[in-house]
Amino acid sequence: MKTSRSLIAAGVLLASSSAALAATDSTDIQINVTKDAYVNLIGTAVGSTNTFLTSDIDNATVSLGTLGLESNSQGNCDMTFSSANGYQLKHNVTNAVLVDYAISYAGVTNSGAGANTVTQSCNSAVTSLDLVSPALPGTVDAGTYSDTVTVTVVTQ
Repeated sequence: MKTSRSLIAAGVLLASSSAALAATDSTDIQINVTKDAYVNLIGTAVGSTNTFLTSDIDNATVSLGTLGLESNSQGNCDMTFSSANGYQLKHNVTNAVLVDYAISYAGVTNSGAGANTVTQSCNSAVTSLDLVSPALPGTVDAGTYSDTVTVTVVTQ
């Protein structure tokens, strides 16, 4: 019996010392997954080069193709139109101005004096992008007249 009591006492002592040695810790691990936002210009006007005769643009509106937006962002985007020559078709050799023109897109006319930003859904169907030209002067020097229009889109 004495041995039993000693064993029971040793067991209780061992169990209590074991509980005193127990330690615990915990942590939270946060998981984030990120997808970068994108917005793309789409349509036939993207990256295009348009070549016209003077008779094509004389007091006329001509299509430069179609333009729209696709994005994984909700909401609106700002499309900014700018022109290397201030919306003027200039002779490639003499720099003479053939005509001041405008770009028409989504109901907004962009020119040197007009608005140059169009705000619309970041996911918008393609619509016509047009060059709007007034009447040309009576005499036009031979050569190529050109300008480069840049369209930049930014999500809001």
